[in-house]
Amino acid sequence: MKKFLNFLKEKIWPKLYSLAVKIIPKTKKRKIIFFSSIAFVLILGIAVKSIFFKKKGEVAEESKLFQVRVKPAKKENFTETYSVMGTIKGAIENELRFEIDGILSMYNFSEGDYVEKGQVICALDPRDAMTKVDYARSRYQSEKSIYFSASQRLKVYEELFAMKALSESKIQEARYETMSAKAKMQATLSELELAQLNLTKTNLIAPENGLLAQILIKPGEYITPQDVVAKFISGSDTNFEVDVPEKDMNKIKINQKVKINCDAFPDREFLGKLIEIAPTVKERTRTTTVKIGIPNPDGELRSGMFGRGTIYIFEVDNVIGVPHDSVIALGDSTFLVPILKPDDFTKDEGIVELRHVTLGEKLEKLTIIEDGILPDELIVAETQGQLSDGVRVKYAVIEEEKEEQKEQPQGF
Repeated sequence: MKKFLNFLKEKIWPKLYSLAVKIIPKTKKRKIIFFSSIAFVLILGIAVKSIFFKKKGEVAEESKLFQVRVKPAKKENFTETYSVMGTIKGAIENELRFEIDGILSMYNFSEGDYVEKGQVICALDPRDAMTKVDYARSRYQSEKSIYFSASQRLKVYEELFAMKALSESKIQEARYETMSAKAKMQATLSELELAQLNLTKTNLIAPENGLLAQILIKPGEYITPQDVVAKFISGSDTNFEVDVPEKDMNKIKINQKVKINCDAFPDREFLGKLIEIAPTVKERTRTTTVKIGIPNPDGELRSGMFGRGTIYIFEVDNVIGVPHDSVIALGDSTFLVPILKPDDFTKDEGIVELRHVTLGEKLEKLTIIEDGILPDELIVAETQGQLSDGVRVKYAVIEEEKEEQKEQPQGF
């Protein structure tokens, strides 16, 4: 302002006075007109000063507004997953053993072959068992003949005893002989049945429909009931077994959906669900074994294959989610989320409202809002200053990242 007045005094005032002398007639009103003109110029200068400093003040006031970044609320589908690695195994793996001793004769199937229930997988040399059956049968036939003779003799003795032609001691003796012969016949019959049963045990029968997974003993070797001959996988389903760290066990639940990929089928996805969680934690690895059931009707998945799995921990549709940092907790039951109300008259400015909300599930990066926020309302996601209810701020909208929609597994 001082510079402006000096400018008037040194430059403008002399020129105005000389101009006034030339233009304004020499009258008593010359001074009045001159000073009126000077007053007008001063008023104009003051007006310019007020306008100049007013704008400068506004800029200063505007500079006090801190910046926030906002994101429009919208209902979306959210999925949270957990990645695991493990091994494919048969749903029921059986260790096949013979119930009797013998020499392994042959296999009717090769490793990996599908076997129906009741079919003979392999057999022992039956000659020894057949010899025992023949011997037991001959003994049974002999004892049967002895019993038949004793029973016929007892019948004759009873007729003689009835005619009082035979003493009582003789009839008792005949009865004891008959009972003894009958007991021996029944014992040899049991031996015959056991020998015949052992003959059937020379064949190893498939307990269920399944796969001959592994042959452990080759033909020609002598085996006992303690020897595991082969491994057999029952049923058409398989299990995907993984070890989950102890710290992540709270994420895993029965019946969660799982997507499995195997190196043997790089372009395929196998779908299953979590069916079993081991009740114990391994002390050495601090992990728990988890089993995931996978339908395997065509037998493509084989026991021992390596696989990678994605467990779907949480899935929710058509809900609003906000960043964890946007949630302000007041105690254990009161939660606020800053919402920005745009100013209709000033671009990129607005008022912050701390909105009471009801929280839902807490995901890895977002918190689900069950109630309190409507679609398209602006949620404050980032701020450069302290937020409070009613504070005025400048804002910028966060541009959404364009992500390719990932194909969700079908068939769940």
